[in-house]
Amino acid sequence: MKKITLLKLLIFIPILIFSLLLIYKSPAPIKKTALSIADTKYEIRNKLGLSPSANDNIVIVEVDEKSVNNLGRWPWDRNIIGDLIEKLSASSVVALDIVFSEKSQKQKDRYLAEKISQSGNVIGGFFFRSQSSEKTNNYIQDYLYDQAIFRITMESETTNIKQFPFAEPNIPVIAEALLANAFFTIEPDMDGLYRKYPLAYIFKGMLIPSLATQTLRYHLNKDIEVVLNENGIKSFALDNIHIKDNNYIRLNYYKDAVFISAYDVLSGKIPPDFFKDKITLVGITEIGIYDLRPTPIDSVTPGVLLHLTAINNLLNNEYLKDINKINIINILGILLLIFSVSFLRKIHIRVIGYLVIITSCYAISNMLFIKYHIWVEDFYYLFPALILSISLELLAFFIVDRKSLEMKRAFSTYVSPEIVNIMMQDPEKLSLGGEDREITIMFTDIRGFTTISEKLSSEKVVSILNRLNSPLTESIIKHKGLLDKYIGDAIMAIFNAPVDIDDHADLACEAALEMLEILEQTNIAFEHDNLPKIDIGIGLNTGIATVGNIGSSLRFDYTAIGDSVNLASRLEGLNKLYKTHIIISEFTAAKLTRRFVLKKLDRVRVKGKEKPVEIYELMKTTKENTDIAKHFNKALKLYFNADFQAASKEFRLIFENYKDNTANLYIERCKTMLAQGVDKNWDGVFTAKTK
Repeated sequence: MKKITLLKLLIFIPILIFSLLLIYKSPAPIKKTALSIADTKYEIRNKLGLSPSANDNIVIVEVDEKSVNNLGRWPWDRNIIGDLIEKLSASSVVALDIVFSEKSQKQKDRYLAEKISQSGNVIGGFFFRSQSSEKTNNYIQDYLYDQAIFRITMESETTNIKQFPFAEPNIPVIAEALLANAFFTIEPDMDGLYRKYPLAYIFKGMLIPSLATQTLRYHLNKDIEVVLNENGIKSFALDNIHIKDNNYIRLNYYKDAVFISAYDVLSGKIPPDFFKDKITLVGITEIGIYDLRPTPIDSVTPGVLLHLTAINNLLNNEYLKDINKINIINILGILLLIFSVSFLRKIHIRVIGYLVIITSCYAISNMLFIKYHIWVEDFYYLFPALILSISLELLAFFIVDRKSLEMKRAFSTYVSPEIVNIMMQDPEKLSLGGEDREITIMFTDIRGFTTISEKLSSEKVVSILNRLNSPLTESIIKHKGLLDKYIGDAIMAIFNAPVDIDDHADLACEAALEMLEILEQTNIAFEHDNLPKIDIGIGLNTGIATVGNIGSSLRFDYTAIGDSVNLASRLEGLNKLYKTHIIISEFTAAKLTRRFVLKKLDRVRVKGKEKPVEIYELMKTTKENTDIAKHFNKALKLYFNADFQAASKEFRLIFENYKDNTANLYIERCKTMLAQGVDKNWDGVFTAKTK
């Protein structure tokens, strides 16, 4: 057991270390797989009907198919956009997921700028670029400077926030009319899906807020406070919004949001008062105009929806929290549980245990996501859990289950398959040593086999033994007995070992009776083949014996030893004396729960034992045998009462009526006792002089 535990630890510890390292440093293929597995949470949440909806006070005015069909192809005339801005003036903030980076007609540009300026609530969006064909002029830097975050505390000289060298801003006339500017550049994960949203980027040494954070900055009328360290944003605070140690938020996508067609706004179908105090985003959703992003919830998600999701997440504290401690606790917990379950003996229970642990952890992960907006990277505990489960089961197969297979091969020829399966659940029973337990022991022996073997060739002797022992052994196995050994022409078998069998005495008696039927059929076959007729004697005793693998560390056999075994052997030998086939002890008779025909034979003191034992002949259940047993018990009672005259008369009637050879034995005993007289100390016990 210690060796197996050590081997399991040698598997467990490296997998645990590997799993913890994998969280911090994942190769790209593993990271992509991890992202895909984690995304299934959205689908599960949706199927459970637990997906949240976005806040109704955050709406999207969309340039949709309806609007394009009625107002013309995009880009629209800037007068139309100016009119749209005017109708949204009741909004708390209007955030544009649109950039006006190129000039149109001067008058129309000025018209749009005037409408933006009159509304006084419009935040314009622009792109950051890593590469550009045009240089960024000083004007861009000047007007972005006013939009930057100023309340910054630096804890290191450098920071790991993403920096961009180029910007594609709105044209000056429009940019100056805006309440504020903010970037709407969002970058996908390595698999191309958009899951994270930036809080801020650095441009020309300035910390510029994203469209979502800038929108909330003006909607809440609060300023942003940031603490930076070498890793990036250590602390981000905006009113009640507090984010620690993260440059991004993980987007928690909603089931639905409020989308309003720009055409419905311009046509008056949606009145301006509808937007009062709302956060309004203006963006493009028409499929023919490229502003679609693949996300975990949809491969064609409008880009403007990402900004709405970020605003909603931040405002309601619903963004997904990456808590690294939970990932570590998950890995430690699931691996320790699987390691513990691996010590269960039954493989089907172990497999069920593994499945319960893994599914429970996955269920808890989804519960944390749905209820508490906590994001758990499922792959980083599921993958190690599967690897550990498989590795431990392979070890169990090669170390433990291999022993079970060896046991099955070793025992299957002389014990029933049912018992072998039970034994395989506890292979440690094969270790050297034994246990004291109650068993029923059977001995069989062929009468006069030495004389028979002297008259036959060795080939015929072996043939006789094989043809007789095979069906006798099958009977033992059939009745859940264990073939202990062949001793020349004798067989030793035990019942109730190595596993518990409640009715072992009954089963041993049934096997013994069946053996007599087998003997009859075998003798018919022997007669046909000109082989001598065979007779056998069977002895049964029930008692405590030492059972187990007994021998040396190099060679040992599963057997039983003790006085109860010796008594069974002596009882088998007494069949010669009493002219019977099956003799059982009083101890076996006392354990019987089913009805058998038992003829009490005697009280004997076998060789090597001082205490006498009552013995019985086990007979086939027939009316004649029942009558014999009844009359014999009556005669034997007279015999033990020393009424030898009456006893002799009864035994004589039994012999004459039933040809019972044991009765003839007692006739002779009664004659002897009448001739020599009865000793005053006579107790009726017969002392056997031979084995």
